Amino acid sequence: MRYTRRMATRSIEHTDIVESSPNEERSLEALSAAFTQGALKPQLVGPEDRPLELPASLYAVLREAVGILLSGHAVMISSLDRRLSTTEAGDLLGVSRQYLTRLIGEGKLACEFTGRHRRIRLRDLLDFRDQRDATRMEALNAMTAEAAAAGEYD
Repeated sequence: MRYTRRMATRSIEHTDIVESSPNEERSLEALSAAFTQGALKPQLVGPEDRPLELPASLYAVLREAVGILLSGHAVMISSLDRRLSTTEAGDLLGVSRQYLTRLIGEGKLACEFTGRHRRIRLRDLLDFRDQRDATRMEALNAMTAEAAAAGEYD
């Protein structure tokens, strides 16, 4: 597993992404099997082989990460308070930086300024994305219902 911790920067770097290597598959499968056994009391082994109980929140993150890595995908863990540049935020939404800047200008997405540079909190960006996706799904469902009512679906 490759991971480099970057403390000072708040931008998304390639080193923030965790990917498993093929030789880790056996270990990941063993962890996944242990997670499915249910009534485990998750622990880590600390100094002097002393067990350290794993908090439920960290256990949930670990369990999710193992499943994602086993499926062949990469994982990135980030604070929701992380500030993103408009380019990074646009990349996460799948839109251009210019379009994202227009959304900010229209008041549809909150931002903060660091000097002259806009910064978007990851939490705000994810909330915006979820609301945008929900609106799109509602419109799609309405169009599908109209088409079904008109007999265009068989």
